[in-house]
Amino acid sequence: MHITPEKIKEAAGALECTELKSFMFQEPTAGPLTKPRRSSRSTGRSSRRSTRGTRRSSRGSRRSTRRSHRSTRRSRRSSRRSHRSTRRSRRSSRRSRRSSRRSRRSSRRSRRSSRRSRRSSRRSRRSSRRSSRRSRRARRSRRS
Repeated sequence: MHITPEKIKEAAGALECTELKSFMFQEPTAGPLTKPRRSSRSTGRSSRRSTRGTRRSSRGSRRSTRRSHRSTRRSRRSSRRSHRSTRRSRRSSRRSRRSSRRSRRSSRRSRRSSRRSRRSSRRSRRSSRRSSRRSRRARRSRRS
């Protein structure tokens, strides 16, 4: 079905639609907008058509409002989800930081304790050496 400018003019006149009129004025091929001549027969039909058109347009607006409501709900849901995920990631990062701190502390403690144990073992060795030396000297002095 080919849509001609004449058909568009007729539709605009029948519907009394301002959007179509503005569209016609924007169209470079369209001439000045003239209302079609109406006979006594066509007046009833055109009024029926206009009421149908208004019904359809109101339905369309209802649908569009529903769609917009749905889209806003979806966007809210997605934003909530993203907030939750960011909270979770923050919590997990905090936990990981805490655990890393704990592990560092424990490793430091273990190092310290190992150092202490080394020191103490060295001291005990030294003291045992000293004591053995003393006992040797004492033995020697007793002999001579």
